[in-house]
Amino acid sequence: MYKKFMLTVLPLVALLGVTPVMADDDDDLCPVGLVTGKTLDGEFGPGSQDATRCLDKRNKVKIVMQVNKFCRDAVANADCTRPYALGNMVNMIKDYEITHGMVQGEDYEMVAVVHSGGAPLILKNEGFDGKGVDNAVTGRNQFEGLTKSLIAQGVKFYFCQNTTRGYIKANRLPSSLETAGGATAEMIEGVEYVTAGVTAIGDFQKKGYKYVQP
Repeated sequence: MYKKFMLTVLPLVALLGVTPVMADDDDDLCPVGLVTGKTLDGEFGPGSQDATRCLDKRNKVKIVMQVNKFCRDAVANADCTRPYALGNMVNMIKDYEITHGMVQGEDYEMVAVVHSGGAPLILKNEGFDGKGVDNAVTGRNQFEGLTKSLIAQGVKFYFCQNTTRGYIKANRLPSSLETAGGATAEMIEGVEYVTAGVTAIGDFQKKGYKYVQP
């Protein structure tokens, strides 16, 4: 039936000099939106639009990000101005939502498994270390606001309990004997646990999440 319809319609379309638009053509549009407000040709030069490859799959995308460093640069944490992985997540969200018109929770999901050196990125900037309530600390995570923003946008953060134990042992986090809330109270609201970061990444992969290491 469809073939007969097209054989009837296409000659008429050619005669009228118009270009047919199929119902699913919108799925192929790229970009749907512009991250900087500029066209690709205007931003990068003539021919950039035609030379750009966009996402082929735009639904049910699931990403697990490994976060095992605090800083992108080889500097002390206190001197860091570019957090590890968080900027990548910001750019990924913009690409998914603005460039490709995808919706968080419907078309894509993003989780971050935080362990080892990445631990401070999910801690409150101010709180308590292993010396208890008599030793308040500050300045341990200048990127707290960015982590909170990503959580608000739907990114799920999971903290490795093996890393947590190490931080407690090194007096970088309090145990439940040292403060009422223990180490859990030192995490940014919304952060959850996994029993072990590395095995959790494998488990997420088994559930269909694609692994990303920034």
